[in-house]
Amino acid sequence: MPRHAHRVWPLLIMATGLAVAGAWAQEPPHGDQATPPGQPVERISFDWAQSVDSLRVLDLEGREIDAEVEPPEEPGRISLSVPTQRPFVVKSEEVETRRLTSEERQVLPGGLFLPSTGEAAEVVVPPGLGITPLPPLPPRPSTWLRLTAVASPIPATWNPLSGTYHTELIFGIHPSDEDRFAPGQHLEQPIEVRVRLRGLTTREALSPLLIEAPGLANERSLVLDFLPSTASPTLEVRSTLSDVNLALEALPRLEVRPESTSMVGLGLARMVINVEQVAPHGEPLRVTGPTRIALTVDGPATPDPSELRLEPDQSMASFDLRSSGLAPLTVTAVAGSLRGEATIQQRVPWGPVIAALFGGALGGFGRRFVKGARKTSTPLRLLEGVIVALIAYVAGVLGVGYLALPMAVVATEAGAFLTGALGGFIGVNVLERLQEKASPQAG
Repeated sequence: MPRHAHRVWPLLIMATGLAVAGAWAQEPPHGDQATPPGQPVERISFDWAQSVDSLRVLDLEGREIDAEVEPPEEPGRISLSVPTQRPFVVKSEEVETRRLTSEERQVLPGGLFLPSTGEAAEVVVPPGLGITPLPPLPPRPSTWLRLTAVASPIPATWNPLSGTYHTELIFGIHPSDEDRFAPGQHLEQPIEVRVRLRGLTTREALSPLLIEAPGLANERSLVLDFLPSTASPTLEVRSTLSDVNLALEALPRLEVRPESTSMVGLGLARMVINVEQVAPHGEPLRVTGPTRIALTVDGPATPDPSELRLEPDQSMASFDLRSSGLAPLTVTAVAGSLRGEATIQQRVPWGPVIAALFGGALGGFGRRFVKGARKTSTPLRLLEGVIVALIAYVAGVLGVGYLALPMAVVATEAGAFLTGALGGFIGVNVLERLQEKASPQAG
C-alpha cells in the first residue's frame, strides 16, 4: 500500500482543484449588477429635443426611477436601460405649449412604455391530427403608447345663438408604431386626462376623462362651448402620460349691437345698429382691406342701407333699422366667413299712443278757452282732438308735418303727449274754421 501512495496524492490534489475552480466559476464576481432571473434589461432609444435634466421617468405608481434607468444624453435622443417587465412613463419637467391649428391628430409629448413579455406563447396543437408541433410564437414586442388630441372644428367657430365659440376635442391613446403594436395589449389602469382652463370660460364644468384602452374605439371627447377672455386661450392638459398646454385658435366674429333689444313696432320707430368686427376675446379688430358686410333681416323691418362697407383701418359701421309690424326681428351681418346676429323684439307702442291721445284730448278741450271760439260741445272737441292727435303723432313719427320734431322725441311718451296736445289744439281750430266756411255756403 505505501508503495502506491505516491500515485494517489496527485489525483486527490487535481480533483480538489477542479472542484474549487467550478465553485468559483459559479459565484458571480463582486460588483456585477446582474438583473435577477426573469428581469432582463432592454436598451431603448427615442427622440428627445430637451435637456436630459428635464427628463422624468416614473413607474405607474408615480415613483421616480430616473436613477435606475441612467439615461445618457445623445444628440437629439435619449437612451434608457430599463427592466422590460415593468411599464414606465416618460415625461418632461418643462410643460410644452402647442397650438391646435388643424384638424389633424397631434401626438402629445411623453408616453407610456409597455415592455415585451419575457415568455413566448406556446402554440397548442390537438393530438391525433397528424400535425407536427409548431414552434412557440415570438414574445409580444415592446411598444410606446402616446396620448393624442384632435380638435374639430379648428379654429373654433362662433355660434351667435349661444354667444360662445364651439369646438370638440378628442383624446385617445395610440401606439407610436402600429406595426409593432399587439391589439391584445391592455393598460393596467385607466389613463385619466384632466383639462383646466386658462384665459377662457365655459358654460359647464369640465369633467375628467378616463381612457380605458388604446385605439379609436376607446377615445373620449370633450365638447367646448367657450368664450375667450384673453388673446391666448389655453387648455392645460394633465394626465399620466403627458403634461402639455394646448392653445386654442378661434375665428374673429361680427358683433351686431342694436341700441336696444326692443323697439316700437308698426313702423313707428327707427333704431341705429352698429356692426363691429372683433377678435375672439372681444377687442376691436381693424380690417386690412375694404370689406363688404351683407345685411339681412328676418322679420318685418327694413335696413338702411342694405349693405355696409368697412374701409381699411376701420372696425365698425352703422345702419338704421325701420320697424314694421310687431313680429320679432333677427338681424344678420355676414362678411366672408364671419357672421353675427342680434334679435330685436317689436312691441305695441301703448305708452306713446296713449300719451298722444291724452294730449290730443287735452289740446282739443283747451280750445274752448280761446277768445272767440265757437260754442261747440266739449265731448265733440275731445273727440276731434283725439282724432287729430293720432294723425299728427303718426305723421310726426314718420317725419311728416309742420311740428318738425325729431322722430326720437316723438316716439317717447313725453314727445307723443306734446305732439298730441299741439295737434289737438291746432287741429280743432282748423276743423272749426272749415266748419264756419262750410256753414254759409250751406245756408
